[in-house]
Amino acid sequence: MMKVGIDIVEISRFLGKASDNAFMTRIFTKHEREHIMELNSVEGIAERMAGKFASKEAVAKMLGTGIDKGIKWTDIEILPDTLGKPTLNLHGFAKEYFNALKLKEADISISHSNTQAIAICVAV
Repeated sequence: MMKVGIDIVEISRFLGKASDNAFMTRIFTKHEREHIMELNSVEGIAERMAGKFASKEAVAKMLGTGIDKGIKWTDIEILPDTLGKPTLNLHGFAKEYFNALKLKEADISISHSNTQAIAICVAV
């Protein structure tokens, strides 16, 4: 079985959100927040946040659950590998549900334009 999820978001939605601690801790894991804040520009930070957010939505759509049906934002973690490619780490109910679907692996891809971030998740 193959499952796919995709999402697109406006980068502008995330401008200034990095200073909103409640938002940041609800949506992003500690390691994701560290990765986001490595950047020095407000625009770069917003773009990175938008990419991770779109990825989390794409994963939730791939699982068929969406967010808040037992899956928390922080159950889905998007971090770069040593070459910068986005990788997916699942925790909590998201990981349990992934395993219950008998999925073996998932891949994430993120792309940006000047105004939008898009992400796709494919799992088998």
